Amino acid sequence: MSRTRAAFTLIELMLAIAMAVIVMAMAIPSVRGMSAEKRLHATFDKLDDLAHKAQLNAVSQQRSWVLVWQEGKILLQPDNPSAAEKEAGGEGSSENLEFGKEESYTLERPFSLLPPKDTPGEWTFWRSGVCEPVRVLYAGPDGTWTAVYNPLTGHGEIVDQQMPK
Repeated sequence: MSRTRAAFTLIELMLAIAMAVIVMAMAIPSVRGMSAEKRLHATFDKLDDLAHKAQLNAVSQQRSWVLVWQEGKILLQPDNPSAAEKEAGGEGSSENLEFGKEESYTLERPFSLLPPKDTPGEWTFWRSGVCEPVRVLYAGPDGTWTAVYNPLTGHGEIVDQQMPK
């Protein structure tokens, strides 16, 4: 009486490994794209958090707060710092969003009466929590996005996003 063994041959094992390698090779670009998209969305979340802090400060302190665009960073500060804040050497807040040289945040104020070149790089949140309607454009190594901010709620929404190919 002979017994047969149930086992895989070397060829079957090699085919299974080859198929697994092919499936993994196809999945790796997708995973890379997802992580780049996640990093790109994180840049929006950082700006949105800073805008939310400006709105909360404006309502809780009952005075206007501004986000000021500077080289390599966006500062959160009161619109008119008090004498004590000026004397302390600051503008009233240490909150800011710093970004690298390969990144840029551009502020557009589409409803400003001033020409775009004369518009200051400041975004105001009034003490009621209402803000100026703005559009913010971001460009960085992981792609670009454009966000539009609702003046009544101060919340942003990404309206365009592009990933590098």
